[in-house]
Amino acid sequence: MTDTPEQPATPPADPPATPASRADSRRKRRGTGPFLTSEQEIAQAQAAARARTPAPAASLTTEQPITPKFGRYERADFERVETMLASFATRRFGPFVAQVMNGFFGGSTPAEKNNADLRAAAQTFCLYGYRDPKGIRLVDMFASAGLPLEGRQRAALDACLQARLLLVAVDDVHVGKQRVRGKDLLRDEPVTLTDANMPQVLRPGDRVLTWTIPWGTSWQPIGVGQRLEARRAGVLDRGLETLCNGLRAVRRELPERHGPNLFWLVHRIANAPVG
Repeated sequence: MTDTPEQPATPPADPPATPASRADSRRKRRGTGPFLTSEQEIAQAQAAARARTPAPAASLTTEQPITPKFGRYERADFERVETMLASFATRRFGPFVAQVMNGFFGGSTPAEKNNADLRAAAQTFCLYGYRDPKGIRLVDMFASAGLPLEGRQRAALDACLQARLLLVAVDDVHVGKQRVRGKDLLRDEPVTLTDANMPQVLRPGDRVLTWTIPWGTSWQPIGVGQRLEARRAGVLDRGLETLCNGLRAVRRELPERHGPNLFWLVHRIANAPVG
């Protein structure tokens, strides 16, 4: 007899795992799934753009002017990025782009629809001006697509995201410095435009409607501008008042919410015969 306590019984070992069959160990193949429709692609792109871009403020009357502070880029960098943007819009949203273009030319003549400059102006509006009900533009969707843009091209895209439509009353033109100074009649702000060609044709007192992007501390025109001679300035002022009354809007809202109406008003007055 011994005083050694009894050892607890050793639990039985777990049975060895049954090796998985060859069929079970295979990774299941995933199908490609159905192709996305244009509406589904637009919805996905809008969701990605909303996640990246905050919705615009409800009221535009209290919006403060933004001083553009972006990295340096050259004109060629912007042109390359805009070519990519236009290709992206056509490839991904071709029917949608056609619909926006048709809306832009809604009240135009056949000759105007075939005019190269006017079609270029419509395309610029489509890329930078048209907003869906959530306030998302095609340039916002392009920025959210995740393309590997770096360096100066990334700076050019950042500038494109700040594109704005200006209606400028010209005060000073300096051909040597490639500079035009004036006042944005829609936002009641002083503005400086930097461009190689515009100072060649503008004169003090003229009006010019143009899309612009930040260029240092000034703005660089893009697309096709619309010049209106100084002698037509009074007609333009009356036309803007009539347009605002008809749309129940203030001038500051015109470039953001009524870009095509503003463009065609300026175009018609600029090209009307002088009595």
